[in-house]
Amino acid sequence: MRAPVGLEWDRMPAGKVRIADWISRVKAVYPHLIMLAELAQAMPKQGVTSCFRYGQHFASFEDAAIHLKIPYHEVRPAIWKKAMGLSSDKMDSITACRRLFPAVDLIPPGCRKEHDGMAEALLIAEWGRRRGI
Repeated sequence: MRAPVGLEWDRMPAGKVRIADWISRVKAVYPHLIMLAELAQAMPKQGVTSCFRYGQHFASFEDAAIHLKIPYHEVRPAIWKKAMGLSSDKMDSITACRRLFPAVDLIPPGCRKEHDGMAEALLIAEWGRRRGI
């Protein structure tokens, strides 16, 4: 899907889709693809199983980038949020995303409220674009 300012975005595939296969299809359409990811970290009071799954999922992106020879950049939340003038409040991210990308629908199918993860993914991409990544 197209977003303003030359950014492209798409939702993560649902179900048991191999991330590398999905990224490979995206790269076939956009050969100059660059991947940006928020640096994964464990959160206080997060369970062991959920930490493990989150790390496993995060590593699949890094592995896909290496395998497909895609430039890959990680950024800590504090760095990109400070540069974008945001606090840790997820509503700030949604508000900023709405302001920068008014045409983007942040409400996933079957949901009633805007998704902060979608907003933050777009804001990380915008942070990267502003840095010339």
